[in-house]
Amino acid sequence: MGGVWGCATPPEVYTRNPAELYNAGLQAYLGGRFEEADSTFRKLLDDHPMSAYSVDAELLLGDVSYAMESYEDAGAYYANFIALRPAHPKAPYALFQKGMSHMKEVLALDRDQTSTRKALFAFEDLLTAYPGSPYAERSGELIAFLRGRLAEREFYIAKYYFKRKNYKGSLGRLRDILAEYPDAGLTDRALYYIGESYSRLGEKELAEDAFSTLLKNYPESPYAEDARDRMRAG
Repeated sequence: MGGVWGCATPPEVYTRNPAELYNAGLQAYLGGRFEEADSTFRKLLDDHPMSAYSVDAELLLGDVSYAMESYEDAGAYYANFIALRPAHPKAPYALFQKGMSHMKEVLALDRDQTSTRKALFAFEDLLTAYPGSPYAERSGELIAFLRGRLAEREFYIAKYYFKRKNYKGSLGRLRDILAEYPDAGLTDRALYYIGESYSRLGEKELAEDAFSTLLKNYPESPYAEDARDRMRAG
């Protein structure tokens, strides 16, 4: 006998249409079945890349990764969405979420702050590109927080150098705080340690300049009394 199928065409494999895939992925996402949602949205993009649902699926892949705490993947999805569709109505949301993805990877002050800077850049880009978006106000608040954190990082390193008597290294970091983060609330501290560093390098006039600037501009600072003592002592 001949083969069962002979020359007949094998049965057609059923492929779900994009609407079915999108709704299935969305229901999985809303139901907390994130791995299922991830695979479903990926299949939608693989099988129907030009469908009307593909754009939303691309953005939702970022949301799914974010929900799964795969923040690096989430940031990459959001970044790709913004790069391809900067004029899309959801582009401000994608850019905000890109910043939030980097925020989730911010480390302690004694660790590398690359993620802090990436988050800062994302929120600054949002304010520049979409100043009227609903995410602008919150982005401004997060920018202030992140700039403060980077300033604290600089101060942490400055104190590290200072304690090890590397006063020139400390001065470099302290000057950076004054130049780059004048609004971070660390200026009085930086001025005090600038004065101390110059004093220990034998630069009395420069030390007095730093202490007097501190006393003039921040008379209520917790460092003010020590600055007065240092000036009296010469």
